[in-house]
Amino acid sequence: MRLGLIANLTKPDAVGAAASAADFLRERGAEVVLHPDLAEALRVKTTAPLKDSDLVLCFGGDGTILHAVRETGPSGPPTLGVNLGSLGFLTAVSSNEVTSCLEAVLAKEYVVEDRSLVRARFTDTKGDSQTLEALNEIVVDEGTFTRRAVELDVRVSGSYLGTFTGDGLIVATPTGSTAYSLSAGGPIVKASLTAFTITPIAAHSLSIRPLVIDDTEVIEVENHLAGVRLKVTADGHGAQEIAANTVIRIERSPHQTQLAFLKNVSYYDILRDKLNWGGLPNKR
Repeated sequence: MRLGLIANLTKPDAVGAAASAADFLRERGAEVVLHPDLAEALRVKTTAPLKDSDLVLCFGGDGTILHAVRETGPSGPPTLGVNLGSLGFLTAVSSNEVTSCLEAVLAKEYVVEDRSLVRARFTDTKGDSQTLEALNEIVVDEGTFTRRAVELDVRVSGSYLGTFTGDGLIVATPTGSTAYSLSAGGPIVKASLTAFTITPIAAHSLSIRPLVIDDTEVIEVENHLAGVRLKVTADGHGAQEIAANTVIRIERSPHQTQLAFLKNVSYYDILRDKLNWGGLPNKR
């Protein structure tokens, strides 16, 4: 079994856990492939590309999972996250479960879930065609420290939905519904559903609320405010600037990625444990 390892290098605990995991796995006959940055941090040589692994273990938070997905590409191996950050919804394994997690991985006691990606296509300020793909969300906003309000005309499958006035707009996958969209007031959507959530960011109207639509529909976003340039980002990366009157076409990507979870962990376990769903308020 060939196992890839990637870690958040800004967290010493994550690097240390990855190093210990590499030793543990090698002692039990597994082939270990390290991300080049992790290999450099540990002063060892990497032997193969991370995308050639059977499974990638991510040590850090959800950002490390997103980084691994970008590194391995949409057709890459499944990723399984070990949470060594402050909050990880995709990284369902806690730091005190690392050994049992590795044993389960070696015994192939994990399940793999297909997760949809969202794609944005548009023309940038240089006139070049651009395509961004994301596991969590595509964000359209003004994207600078001035935080000027934007007015975004939104169409869904050719029908005018409305004009969103505020800081911007999030189009999230079900996987991304527990990320930025949730913080902006969007709903939680079970990861297995085929849907998009359109979530306004700091809308200047009480009537503009998040909307859940089928992910077979195409969303078109256009900015008509002269002098206001927008930025489009995918999972917080790959920011591209676009001019006024440019249409951003957002749709389900033809690609998908895979996330792995231990067999004894359900989606609702993660929802309850990570977000305190249905729990009582913490008493101090």
